[in-house]
Amino acid sequence: MDKFTSLKNKENRETTKKDKDVVFKDGFLSIIKKKDYLFISEKDIAICIPFLIEQNKIIVRQEVIPAYEYKDGAHEHLALVGGQIEQGESPEMAMLRELEEEAGIVLRDNYRLIPLKPLFISKGNSSMYYPFLINLAESDYQETKITPKSKLERMSSTIKLDLKYINALNTSDLITDYLITKFKIENNLI
Repeated sequence: MDKFTSLKNKENRETTKKDKDVVFKDGFLSIIKKKDYLFISEKDIAICIPFLIEQNKIIVRQEVIPAYEYKDGAHEHLALVGGQIEQGESPEMAMLRELEEEAGIVLRDNYRLIPLKPLFISKGNSSMYYPFLINLAESDYQETKITPKSKLERMSSTIKLDLKYINALNTSDLITDYLITKFKIENNLI
């Protein structure tokens, strides 16, 4: 028992040390100061392109993204299926949840999700993207009703896009552009 008690105390000391670096914290993000450098810390994000093989379509989102609208004035932006990885979730668990919530896709129990290499969001953010390219045969999934949780999600829409239109997509952010390019390369569309 002493072994576990000392382990818990060590974790508390590490948390306290990290807490001293926190300049600001709310329910969504923290601002950290480390080595005289300020950066943002948010939850990591699982993100994907589901490819419905028999339909020859990918699933994308047309979303209202206030941060982008603030900068460029456009009300809607192209985005990918994905969202924050909640505490206690693996990237794969978060991806399964987001697929159901945003795309109405429920994968069969033994379908194996494999993330690509995780990538940091930016130099000013310690959070990471966990990207997935998900190729789905009809036997790999079933469709269900999309259940938007927030006001912004209700203002957004999920689109099944025929691959013949993939080169016409107007991306707004690096991770969307990166993952679409990765998808095109993997499927010989470039």
